[in-house]
Amino acid sequence: MHNAAIAAVLGIGVIVTGAAAYRAYTDTAEEKRINEQIKYAELGADPNAEYSGYTIEQLGEGYEKPKTTPLKTEIEDFPVISQFPELPTGCEITSACALLQYLGFDTDKTVLCDLYLRQNSNFFTDENGVLYGPDPNFTFAGDPYDFGYGCYENVICDAMNSYFAANRKFSEYEAVPLTGINTADLEKLIDEGVPVIVWASQKMDVYRYSDRSEWYVIGTGEKITWLGNSHTLVLVGYDLNAYYFMDCSEDAAIVPYSRESFSQRFAENGSRACAVKIRS
Repeated sequence: MHNAAIAAVLGIGVIVTGAAAYRAYTDTAEEKRINEQIKYAELGADPNAEYSGYTIEQLGEGYEKPKTTPLKTEIEDFPVISQFPELPTGCEITSACALLQYLGFDTDKTVLCDLYLRQNSNFFTDENGVLYGPDPNFTFAGDPYDFGYGCYENVICDAMNSYFAANRKFSEYEAVPLTGINTADLEKLIDEGVPVIVWASQKMDVYRYSDRSEWYVIGTGEKITWLGNSHTLVLVGYDLNAYYFMDCSEDAAIVPYSRESFSQRFAENGSRACAVKIRS
């Protein structure tokens, strides 16, 4: 009888503890949901947006969820690759290489650059001193091994997809542009375990402008204004104060930059990003 009473008390304790744990879990989930709604409202963003035809949850399929604490969410063991010395202006393809290596692909930044990155160094000045050159939406403008401006998300996605196509066993992977993505969805991608290549500035400094960073596209006449200290990084984590990046221009492992400075530089650079969808 005595043992039965003890067992009953212990059973009640387990139920109470379990109920308390469940309430704590549901309270945390509800708080997270409310905070997400607040973030979307502040950004004026659509919480149901799709990117390249995929929802955030669909982009996260096949990824391992990252380590999460109440204060920080970060994708662990992301490789750190320097663009130097080989690719002084090749931060975009170096970031792509780091992402591919994280996914388990055995590749090298210079191999990706040489075999899969479209490049065009055809710049010239007409009789009126007007500069003409290639379109960074379709090719790397310049030489990543020497003097170059850079390229945008579609070019990097094409380079990675060309790599996947050349290696048919990787056909279940698809690099997709996330142009126009908001920071709330960037954080949701990190929650799903998806690293994201993003376009911002070096050290999140204010952008520099110069006459030599403006040209007209050969053939179309479209004006390009390249942000002088533009930089491409891989977003791998966030907390209340900072976003965390694999920054290929830094020697440190993973680099934090303030939330405010990144959000501003990211928006000013066109909210450009790309990620890899695992189709299997």
